[in-house]
Parts: sequence; structure tokens; C-alpha cells
Amino acid sequence: MKLLIDAGNTRVKWALHDGRDWLAQGAVAHADIATLAGVWAAYPIRSVHAASVASTAVSAALEAAVPLPVQWVKAQKSGGGVRNHYRDPGEQGADRWLAVLAAHELVAGDVVVVCAGTALTVEALTAEGDYLGGLIVPGHALMLESLARGTANLNRQPGQVAAFPQGTQDALASGALDALCGAIERMRRRLAEKTGRGVPELLLSGGDAERLAPWLAAPLRIVDNLVLIGLLKVASES
Repeated sequence: MKLLIDAGNTRVKWALHDGRDWLAQGAVAHADIATLAGVWAAYPIRSVHAASVASTAVSAALEAAVPLPVQWVKAQKSGGGVRNHYRDPGEQGADRWLAVLAAHELVAGDVVVVCAGTALTVEALTAEGDYLGGLIVPGHALMLESLARGTANLNRQPGQVAAFPQGTQDALASGALDALCGAIERMRRRLAEKTGRGVPELLLSGGDAERLAPWLAAPLRIVDNLVLIGLLKVASES
């Protein structure tokens, strides 16, 4: 049985796979990692594969909680049928690479891969398996928090999304959403221009996927835990 762990900026997501199906999964805040030791002890785990964009303290806490040595997965120059065109894969977050590997398994054509969490990442992947690169944008909450901290009069709750906001709270809500969706749709347009094959599919994952989906054009679908799916692919091939 494989234990797969995705340590993000604010939470740790995990899942167990027995080679045929997903058996269990969950998520905890960084402060609650120690509670996972008792949960995982109930399963006959044979390998542990993990990816992290969190601090070294989070990685150490995970290593203390698991029953076996952790195989930390990093971004690679190639793997899983994907060629990574990042100049230096060593500086790339493993979560981004793993989401792209998962997308290559799930989509036959060109695809834009979006993980909407603390940060928004937007990746371009061709049908031939060329990962062309991607964007990192402050996520929805982080964007609003930065405005609240960095300005004198914008520390307020966002309002409603509107085409033409006519109040400051609505302007905050609409501006944050338009910035995120604009980054996604611009990448989508660039990928279509690059390949000449029309509008790529969108794969959305992360805590804000449901928030963004209604404001983005089809074709799109929400796929939970893209990083864990990518981890399973790496674990199965190792």
C-alpha cells in the first residue's frame, strides 16, 4: 500500500492507494501533522512518496509521523511521458510538476493545468507531452490580504462580483477574481496560438477551484488532488 503526501503552503493532503483503488484520504493543517501518525499506523503501508512546498519544519514533522522513510519527489527534466522545458527543474516546486504529470494522464490533448490554493499556478502542456512552463500568481485570499495590509482603506470584506463594480467592496471581489481568471485565460490563449489547435481544456484543482470555475470558459473540469494523482504515477513507475 502506498502513502502519498502533498505538503502545501497551509495544509497537508494525503491519500492511500493499494495498486487498484484509493482507500483513504484526508487533509490537516500544519499544526496537526502529529495526529496523522495514529491514522497511518492503522494501515499496512509499504512505501511513502511525498512532495512539499512547505517549510523544512513541516517536512521534518511528516518524517516523524510516517512509519517508513519518505521518498521526496522533485521536479525532473522528463518523466511520465512529459518533457519539462523549465530552465532549471531543480528550482521548480514539485507540486507543479506532479500536477502536470497527472494532467498528461487525464487529458489527451493540449491542456492548461490550474492549481488554485494559497498561490495560483497555471501550467501549459501540449498533447505531445511538452510542458512549456507556467505562471505563479497570488491566490484569492492572499491577493485580498495583500491589499488589506498594503493600503490605507482596503482592509474590508469583499463584496459581490460584478461586471462594473460600483462600490469598493464589490471592486475588491471582482478585481481579485478577474485577475485570477485573466491569468488563466491568457495562458490558455497563448497555448492555443502556440499549437494552432484551438482552445485547450482546463483542469482545475485546489481549494478555490469551485470559486473560479463558473467564471471560466469551457471546456473545463475540476479534478481534486492533481498532485496526489501525479505522486501515484511517480510511485507506480519507481
